[in-house]
Amino acid sequence: MSTFTRRLAVLRSLQNRPFALLWLGQTCSSLGDGAFTIALAWEVLLLTGSATAMGLVVMAEMLPRLIFLLLGGVAADRLPRQRILLFSDAGRGVIVLLIALLGWLHLLQLWHLVALALLFGLAAGFFHPAYRSMTPQLVERDQLASANALTAFSRDISTLLGPALGAGIVALVGPMGAFAFDGLSFVFSAVCLLAMRPPVVAPKTEASEATQEKDAHPLKNIVKDLHEGWRFVVSSPWFLVGLPIAALGNIFFSGPLEVTLPRLVQTVYNANIWLFGILGMALALGSILASLIVGQLRNIPKRGTVMYLAVGLASCAELLLGLATPPAYAPFLAILASALIGFGLGTFGIIWVTLMQELVPEEMLGRVSSIDQLGAWSLLPLGYALTGLATDSFGPGLVFLIAGLGNILLTLIALAVPAIRRMG
Repeated sequence: MSTFTRRLAVLRSLQNRPFALLWLGQTCSSLGDGAFTIALAWEVLLLTGSATAMGLVVMAEMLPRLIFLLLGGVAADRLPRQRILLFSDAGRGVIVLLIALLGWLHLLQLWHLVALALLFGLAAGFFHPAYRSMTPQLVERDQLASANALTAFSRDISTLLGPALGAGIVALVGPMGAFAFDGLSFVFSAVCLLAMRPPVVAPKTEASEATQEKDAHPLKNIVKDLHEGWRFVVSSPWFLVGLPIAALGNIFFSGPLEVTLPRLVQTVYNANIWLFGILGMALALGSILASLIVGQLRNIPKRGTVMYLAVGLASCAELLLGLATPPAYAPFLAILASALIGFGLGTFGIIWVTLMQELVPEEMLGRVSSIDQLGAWSLLPLGYALTGLATDSFGPGLVFLIAGLGNILLTLIALAVPAIRRMG
C-alpha cells in the first residue's frame, strides 16, 4: 500500500489509519445520503402528491443547519471533534432507521419526514465544522491537499452514483429500502469512528479554559468564541474578501445549475430528462477529475491565483451554456461546459479548504469553518427564489449569461486583491 500511495500521491493521506477510517466511513455515508435524497423525494410524492410538501421538507433541513452552524463551530473547538461526528452519525442512523420502520409498518406521515429533516439539519450544523476542522489533526500538513481531494472525491461519487443507487433500491423494494440503506451507512460510519484510536482530543484554548471558571456564563463564552473567530476573519484580507465573493458566487452558480438548467434543457436545447441527467454526470465527473489532479500535485505555486483562475474557467463555461449555439452542437457544448464548471469549482473548493486548514490556527478552525460555511450557504434560499423568478421573466439563456458574467466579475475582483495573489 505504501509503495502504491507514493506513486499515486492523491492517496498519500490514506497512509494515516485514523484518516483512512474516517474517509471510508464518510464515503459510505455519503453514498447512503445520495440514495436517501431520491427516496425522500419519491416518498413525499407518494404521501402527498405535492411539490409544496417537498419544499417544506427541504426548508426544514436547511434552516436548522444554517441556524446551528455557528454553535457547531464553537462546539468543534471546545469538544472532541471525533465525539461530535460520532453522535451526529449515530443519531442520524437511528432516526432514519426508525423512519424506515414506520414506513414498513404503514404508519409514516408527512410530519415524521419534516421532523426527520429538522433533526438532520441540526446534526449537519454540528457535523460539518467538526469534520472540516478534524482533518488537520489526523494528517500531516503536506497531506492536507490529498485528504481534501479524497473528501471531495467521495462527495462527487455520491452525487454521481447515489441517485442511481437510490432509484434502483426504490424500484426493487420501495423508498423504505433506501432509507434503511442510508441508516446502515450511518451506522457503518459510526463504527469506523469508534475504531479510530486513540480518540482525537480537542486542542486546549483560552476559550475552553474559560469554561472551567465558576463565574463564566455559557452564553457569554459562546459569544466570546464567535467574536474571536470573526476577529480572525476580519483580520485576514484573503478571507474577508473571499467570503462575500463565495456567497454571491454560490448564487450565480447554484441558482442557474439547480433551478434554471432543467428549463434550459427543455426549452432551449429541446431535449429531455436524459440530457439533464448527462449534464449532471458531466458536472460530477469534472469535479472528480479536479480531485484527482489537485490531490496528485504535491506543490501548487500561487494557489490563491490558481483557485480563482479555476473559478474564472467555470464562469466562462457557465457563460457558454447561455450562448445561442447551432442545435447540432449545442448538447455536446453543454456537456463540455458542465464538465468544465465541475472541474473549476472542484479545484477551487479543494484549494480553499486546504488553505483554510493551513492558515487558520487549529484552536479556532471549527469556528472559522462555521463562519465560512454559513457565509457561503446563507444566501442560497434567496438565490434560488430570485433565480426562479428571473428564469420565468427573462428566459433560461439570459439567466446563464448574466450569472456567468457576474461570476467573471467576482473572479476579477478577487484577483485584484494582493493578499489573494500572494497566497502560495
